[in-house]
Amino acid sequence: MQTGSWNVMYNSLLNLKFSSRTKVIAFADDLIVLKRGACKKETEHYANHYLKKIDRWATDKIKFNDKKFKVLFI
Repeated sequence: MQTGSWNVMYNSLLNLKFSSRTKVIAFADDLIVLKRGACKKETEHYANHYLKKIDRWATDKIKFNDKKFKVLFI
């Protein structure tokens, strides 16, 4: 895939609808999903919801590297 087409395709992911408490940031070929919640359980629930949304978007478009996947609760 050429770089230009990657940018256009990835841009459609960044244009998906997320809640105001969720921020999705892309840099080069990395993606960061920031989710804020009232407690760990709520944050985890909604983070999983949006990760599934991103996974559905990625079907037939892109394959994420599971070995580079990281989760950090702060």
